[in-house]
Amino acid sequence: MTNRVRRTTTEPRIRAALTELLAERELGAISVSDITRRAGINRGTFYAHYVDKHDLVQQLIDGVLDDLANIVLGEDDEAAGESAETVLDTADPIPFERVHGALIYVRDHYVLIAALTGNGTDQRIYEQTKKLIGELVERSARRHGITVDYGDVPEDYAREMMLSGVASVIWLWLRRGCPDDPRDIATILWKAKSRSLEECAQRHVSN
Repeated sequence: MTNRVRRTTTEPRIRAALTELLAERELGAISVSDITRRAGINRGTFYAHYVDKHDLVQQLIDGVLDDLANIVLGEDDEAAGESAETVLDTADPIPFERVHGALIYVRDHYVLIAALTGNGTDQRIYEQTKKLIGELVERSARRHGITVDYGDVPEDYAREMMLSGVASVIWLWLRRGCPDDPRDIATILWKAKSRSLEECAQRHVSN
């Protein structure tokens, strides 16, 4: 068996073992020995892949964030070959289908994400989610020639209100176990986002 094949088969076992253990107790109460016993490997094999348990957790978090970034900030809709019917509002700063795709990913990987975030109590992925949404808004606005005039509300506060609102709804859904259909949550976010923007800002199409 080649090193590549061993790595391909071993890493998922290690990551699955940690995910199971995190669902049972906090990271501080989990040792490398716990992980290796659950994965059915020896400690040497573990250290061939990771520096320590914290490195393993960080790689898992990085993997989730990379996947979400690819969904949220991937190819433009036209470049990806999406039909007009799949995009509810192509000129919107927060494209519906991008958010919907990210929510499907969260639901499909709920066990892992819930374990990594302590069922929504760890803020690392939460803050990165806000950052991704902000990048999506900025890119979509540039693409469609949209500028935002926040009026009397300072831009940094108005932007934080919008991004925190979107991220908080996603986190509430996560803490509840993702019981609602991702499309329903995406619709709630899309409507709430539009309402919050109307209250604190006016969008103008650049000439």
